[in-house]
Amino acid sequence: MTQPSREDFNYHFKKPDEFSPTFLDDIVRLVKAGGSVNEKWVGHNIENAFLIGYVLYRETLAGCSVLKNPRPEYIRVVKEQAGLDLSGFLERGYTSVLPEFRGKGLGSTLLAGLTARIGDRKLYSVIGQDNIGGQKMARNNNTKQVAVYTSQITGKEVGIWIPQWMTDTSGETGDKG
Repeated sequence: MTQPSREDFNYHFKKPDEFSPTFLDDIVRLVKAGGSVNEKWVGHNIENAFLIGYVLYRETLAGCSVLKNPRPEYIRVVKEQAGLDLSGFLERGYTSVLPEFRGKGLGSTLLAGLTARIGDRKLYSVIGQDNIGGQKMARNNNTKQVAVYTSQITGKEVGIWIPQWMTDTSGETGDKG
């Protein structure tokens, strides 16, 4: 395969109901292929997402990222364990890029595109403490870790990352009104 240039990639941002069921299945498969998510909720979370970003290389789905509406149970667990109230937030996650296209800025471009489309909402990302690549991408996108908790599903520590412009100087989130 010849090395693609930035112009060879086409980025799209759509609501889940704008996709065919077949294309949504392709996105679910791409996310699951990454191997770092609990597969139980992937289909549900994608079907109920706020917005899905994806990138095509020619006709190939090269990468995706999703703005999810977090489940209430998840918001409760984070509040109990980390003292962080994520009510009303969107979760930016499921960023997955095919191995042959990694390191070309696709993930960062998808994240920036999703963030630009949140309106007045706030968002966060969940990144495993052992996911060095994910943490690097978060830092490169001016996102900082504001809390850590232990996942009930994996038993591993994960961080909550929020764009720096959404946090005040003390690292707290949200309005204090």
